[in-house]
Amino acid sequence: MHNFPVPYPNELLYSTVARAGVYQGITSPKQLLDEVFNDRKVVATLDLPCHVQALAQQLRRTGRFSIQELIYQHTLFPIYSPFITEARKKRAIQLMTACSQGAIHLLLGVAASRVQVNDYLRYCPECLKRQYQQYGEHFWLRSWFFPGLQVCPEHGALTILPIRTSAHRHQFHSLTSLLSDDVVDAASCSELIQLARFASQLLTIPFGGSPSLEQWTSFYRNLAVDFRLSRGNHIRHDEIYERVIHQFQKSTLAQLHLQLDPTKDSSWLKNIFRKHRKTFSYLEHGIVWLSFLVDMKPDEIIQHAHRIATCAKVFTYTVKSSVIEQCELNIKRRLWQKLVRKNGVLGARKLGSGNALYAWLYRNDTPWLLNFNSEHKMRRTNPEQKLNWHLRDLNTVRQLYRLLPAVDVCYTGPRLSANFLLTKLKNKSTIEKNLSKLPLVSMFLARYAETVTEYQLRRLVNTCIELSDNSESLKKWVVLRKAGLSEERLCADTQKVLAEMKLF
Repeated sequence: MHNFPVPYPNELLYSTVARAGVYQGITSPKQLLDEVFNDRKVVATLDLPCHVQALAQQLRRTGRFSIQELIYQHTLFPIYSPFITEARKKRAIQLMTACSQGAIHLLLGVAASRVQVNDYLRYCPECLKRQYQQYGEHFWLRSWFFPGLQVCPEHGALTILPIRTSAHRHQFHSLTSLLSDDVVDAASCSELIQLARFASQLLTIPFGGSPSLEQWTSFYRNLAVDFRLSRGNHIRHDEIYERVIHQFQKSTLAQLHLQLDPTKDSSWLKNIFRKHRKTFSYLEHGIVWLSFLVDMKPDEIIQHAHRIATCAKVFTYTVKSSVIEQCELNIKRRLWQKLVRKNGVLGARKLGSGNALYAWLYRNDTPWLLNFNSEHKMRRTNPEQKLNWHLRDLNTVRQLYRLLPAVDVCYTGPRLSANFLLTKLKNKSTIEKNLSKLPLVSMFLARYAETVTEYQLRRLVNTCIELSDNSESLKKWVVLRKAGLSEERLCADTQKVLAEMKLF
């Protein structure tokens, strides 16, 4: 594409592509994808877009927009990168560079996060005035779309538009074209603005390494020790809870879906001060930091955590047979062998005497115990098949047959693809993943699923019939426009049929 716009500071790549469509006068979402990405299947994503390499190629003449620069300065990736491992960060950049098919949100934990992502478009009226004075146009800023927050870091409440990005997966909405729509103001409070300012500081952190999970574990352990909220190896979670509640109201935490229940052992606040086995969201880290480390900036905290030295614990099995008399050792072994042969390994451990015997052998004769238990481990048999796939096959085919008469076959109707037919089923995912076990369903889809060529021909024929019934002239351009077809995208067989019709 010629004259692709240069991204403004802190502008989302989503906004840059939308402005490109406005500059070129492109109203078709698919045509815009063709021009920018050369791929009609790209999904318009606000926070973590993919195909960044294609955008970097569009901006290559500027000489200053690398792939990494676009990801760190024009997406929301910086609010996730400090809290994931280095290997996962590199993998995420690779996925955003090319096509990820939604894997990037799974990799960064967005899909399973407690923090809810709101896909409604929104903007700050005060920021719009400054944009127009400085740049002469409007665009989407990164700071308006922090997950879980609907406030501007500078001016407070945002204005919510009634348009969701998921309404049309392939359309990039420009801000200027939506300013006339009805709007609703979001709720705001000082605590949410404080978190939004914390998130905006994360966006400015330069490229660098991320602390490991072990370093984050040590960081929060040291934090509890420094504030005298620990007793030996025990963390005083109740006092930590009181300190966080003093800083953030319960209503604010409930609004962020980060409620705290001091009686529950699975609370995220307790887990963040324990061993980190998974990553936590930027809001969970931010709430703790703003409760304990108000005077430190996020980049200083991250650098401090990254400098923490970790030592890996190496567990080795040592044989203590030399210390214990061989006679006693042989007696213990025979007793354990007798119990295992009679009750099995698990059954022997459930016995009172067996449990104590197992603990003694584990401390004093570990290699022999593990080797003997592995030889007498219970072999699991394959469970019986829980589902009658043949019956499922018959029932699904009957459902699909009942769907066919209900499908609208006019030229404006959707293509009867295999995916469209399966979507009408309640258990679409199960059927789709097990087609190899459902031969009748596979035969049905192969017979009745409509190809792109058949779909185009159906629209073409139905349009000609409608025009003839209305006594309208069959002009080629009228037929194509009425059918919603384009000569550039017609299949070879459709072009042959259109040529044989000899329309004028």
